[in-house]
Amino acid sequence: MRRWLRASLAAYVALLAAPVATLAPAPTWPSFAAGAILGGAAGFAATATLDGPDAVLTLPRILVGFAAPLGWLWPAWTGATSIPTFLFTPWTGGAAAALAWVVAVVVAADWRTRERIDGLTELAVFEARNPPETRRQTRIAVGVMAVLVVAAVAVSFALGGDMEFSYWWLPAMFGVWIPILADSDGREVAVADGGLRVERQIHDWDTVDGYELTDDALTVTRPKWYHSNRSFDRGDIEDLDAVTAALDEVLSRR
Repeated sequence: MRRWLRASLAAYVALLAAPVATLAPAPTWPSFAAGAILGGAAGFAATATLDGPDAVLTLPRILVGFAAPLGWLWPAWTGATSIPTFLFTPWTGGAAAALAWVVAVVVAADWRTRERIDGLTELAVFEARNPPETRRQTRIAVGVMAVLVVAAVAVSFALGGDMEFSYWWLPAMFGVWIPILADSDGREVAVADGGLRVERQIHDWDTVDGYELTDDALTVTRPKWYHSNRSFDRGDIEDLDAVTAALDEVLSRR
């Protein structure tokens, strides 16, 4: 992950710095390329001591890192006489550094998540689907959507509409709908010392106030409106006693 983060940061510096080189009395695009090369080399040098994702993942750095390249849009806009002259300028190339920054933030966040998961002590692990009622409601919603989309395509075809778009779009959508309709949405869940891990997401215990058991579901309750409860099919949990014992243990430590 360190290598990928360094590469994305170097690309960010390369694109951010490249337009500056075009101010020199030389051909524009060769100057841009030279500036990008120098900027990329500077980025690699500056990140040589990078040892963790926290170098990127602070809110002020995230905001400034994204906003800084957008300043290049001003000369791109004021100097443009058409859409092509706006898009194909060194200034717009510099603004594209914002995309490289987004990639860097995503890589850094994934690095932090990997580190957190590797550092967890997992007390109980199980695999479970959503509760039966949730799955039923989801299947109904997806089924209704699928019927409406197929009906719209059929009507468009009957009226002589352009079907080229549906040739690739419909198969892609069915690739999403079929697993849902087939009821195959099982997730790996771990009750760990540092939080509830659901696949690669970690929910800290300070966001949890307890859990509830019903005939159909195990629900980990989270009281804040911006933290959704996490519910799992009780019938999918092989060792329910071990899971509830682990939950009791971690929740009692708070």
